[in-house]
Amino acid sequence: MLDSAPPETSAHPPALTGWRGTWRALRNFGFVGLRGPGRETGSFTASDGQVVPVCVLGSGAPLVLVHGVGCSHRDWLPVARRLARRRCVLAWDARGHGACRPALGSITLARLAADLADMIEHFGLDRSVLVGHSMGALTLMQYLQVYGTQRVAAVAFVDQSPRIVTDEGWQLGLFGGCSAAMLAGLIAGARKDLPDVLLKEVGAFGGAWLSRQLGAEAALGRMLRRRLARIDVRPLLDLAESMAQADFRASLARLDAPLLVVLGGRSPHYAGLPLDAWYRETVRHAQVSVYPWAGHSPHVSEPLRFVSELERFIADHA
Repeated sequence: MLDSAPPETSAHPPALTGWRGTWRALRNFGFVGLRGPGRETGSFTASDGQVVPVCVLGSGAPLVLVHGVGCSHRDWLPVARRLARRRCVLAWDARGHGACRPALGSITLARLAADLADMIEHFGLDRSVLVGHSMGALTLMQYLQVYGTQRVAAVAFVDQSPRIVTDEGWQLGLFGGCSAAMLAGLIAGARKDLPDVLLKEVGAFGGAWLSRQLGAEAALGRMLRRRLARIDVRPLLDLAESMAQADFRASLARLDAPLLVVLGGRSPHYAGLPLDAWYRETVRHAQVSVYPWAGHSPHVSEPLRFVSELERFIADHA
């Protein structure tokens, strides 16, 4: 099945998120709205001088939560508070997200993995459980590939493929048919005119009225375009390019740490794809759990189940 030709797709990949998700991402990136008071109780300085804020809750054995693109540590809080009853939970704002702005230099998966290594060293973490959602899962895959599992007790990936682009031999990337060329075209368009790309994304999911308000000739659309045009988005687009280039299939086949994989049965990215079967076949010791009614963020839509399964997984394997 994995070797068959990919399905026919349009020249452009489907939208990555709905308008609410896009608006939340704009806020977390600092493109719209004001940054509210943070809950950070700590920070560390990465090897290149970037100060990264970290929310630290509870005490005990360490558990690290790594969020996805357009998210922040706040997306983890319902889960983090419950996990902190038994463990020391650390959840950062990755550079370019949440309170970690402005970001120094280019943002790539390699840089985020180095940040994670710096955080583990700064807080003296050993035998950590690492949990990553979406981009956060790719960050963990990059970390494991480069730094190994010496300081890792167990790992959990939430709704992420080891390779997000597709080709003739790999159909388990975004939407089952998002090629490298398609994603490169989307990134190129954002480099040329990000305000237009983002506002069209929001308008497409908000209906005809909102689409008109966000148009280039409307007052709101003009104001937002002026504001967005002042923001340097190159680091985030560098991150998107590094994610498109990443391929962790081979390194995961050699993973020697306990692995939990949680997938959303209604994920707009991977629903209907046999990604669960790939993980079971490739990482034979992996525990794979599919949440039939969840989208791309099962830990957000079903936090109680997520915490229960993660705690049971840790008890059994870490």
